Order: sequence, then C-alpha cells, then structure tokens
Amino acid sequence: MKKEQEMILNFASEYLNGISVTHGYNINNAFPVHFHTTYNLGIIESGEREFFYRGIVHRLKQGDIFIIQPFEPHSCKSPTQCGHSYKILSFGLSDALFFPQLRLDNPSLPALLSAFHTLIEYERASPKLADLFNDIMAQLVISTSASDGEAHIDANREKINLAKQYIENNSHIELSLKEIADIACLSESHFSRYFHKLYGLSPYAYYLACKLKKAQHALLQEKSVTAITYEAGFFDQSHFTRLFKKYVGVTPGRYLKDNRGD
Repeated sequence: MKKEQEMILNFASEYLNGISVTHGYNINNAFPVHFHTTYNLGIIESGEREFFYRGIVHRLKQGDIFIIQPFEPHSCKSPTQCGHSYKILSFGLSDALFFPQLRLDNPSLPALLSAFHTLIEYERASPKLADLFNDIMAQLVISTSASDGEAHIDANREKINLAKQYIENNSHIELSLKEIADIACLSESHFSRYFHKLYGLSPYAYYLACKLKKAQHALLQEKSVTAITYEAGFFDQSHFTRLFKKYVGVTPGRYLKDNRGD
C-alpha cells in the first residue's frame, strides 16, 4: 500500500489576531523536546500520537483532545509506523488558565473544534471564526481548575512556598512533580494548580526558569558553556542553548561574551 504523503499546513485569520492554526496530515516523525510560548489546543483526527509531558508518557488516540501550557517542555511522536493526523489551535491569553491534565474530557469541544478548523481552512475571512473561538474559550474555562477557591490557596500558601524554595535550592538536579508536591503535602494535581495560581506558571516551568537563572550567574564566573550545561542539570547542550535563548533573548555564548566585556 502506498504511504500517504506527510503534510503540515498553517492558517491565520484577520479576525483572530495573534492566533494560528496548524493541520498535520499523516505525520510519522518525532518532535524532540521543545516548548511553545502559546497555549496549544489540539485534536487527534486519526492514528495515535504519543506525548512526554510533565514527566509522564501519554498515548492519545483518534478523537482525543489535548492542551499544552505555554513554556511547558514536551516531546511527541507517532508511536506506530502508520502516522497520525492532528489539528492544533495556538493562542495566548491575557488571564492565564491552568490545565492540570494533558487530555481534556469536554463533550462540547469536539464539535466546536471541528467547525472552527473547517471554517478557517476554507473560509478564513469569515467573521464567524471569532464567535467560534469565543465559544471554545468558554468551554476551556470550564475545563480548567478555575473553580478552586482562594481559600484553598491561602490555607496551603506556606507549604507551597516551601516547595518553591525547594525548587530554587535543587534546580541543578532532576526533580519530579511528585517529589516537589510531597514537600507541600499535596497531591500533584492540587499542587500544580495552586502553584500556578500563586506564581503564574507551572512548577516545571518555574524549575526550568531557576535552572536558567543559575546558568546566567555561572556564565559570569569564567566557566564554559559546556561545563554550565551539565552543572545546571541539562543533558544536551543544544537543548540548553535553545531554552536559554528563549528565556534570556540571546544564546549562552553571546550572553557570556557581552557580559565579560570581550
């Protein structure tokens, strides 16, 4: 049987500023560890897609809906040789939302996403896109941890802060979400959502930020980029360089040169 051609298409609309759409067809390759600056809301249209996200392997199948937080490192691939197809809606939000799970179980989203993706592919100038996008956002709010009251956060604020300090003190070694949540005596899901509400980003994103902050400091101590890569707990220099540039704005080499006055 002839293999279907791989194809990735990107769309945008004048009615949706700052929002982009990606349609992938018959994708059979692997995407290494990376992150996005936007929320990525996707649906698997055929086949299967495997994610490594927040330290857990997730295998999604046809019809599954997923969402990835901004700045959350992850990798993904087709776990079989058959390939898979997907559609992704990428967007930013002025008010951050936290999604404790990769997979979303919301019965209203599949039909809304299907209508949105069909419309933007064939009628991307349609003003109806904005209405569909607003309906999707309304359903996403229902799927978040937004219902958690501030009283729960206040009751655990001191324990969450202890966990935050633990991240800061141990960012040079590999930490799991469970290990950090245990410091706060909370479940992983409760700790993640409370942490995000208090500090505006996930525990893992904060962990990465701390690693990169230490790397910035170490670059000023006459150390090489290679040495700092491993001291900061990264196992791959190219991955470290990509993250550093994303967070700091320049490569480690450029940062080192500029700040040593060379």
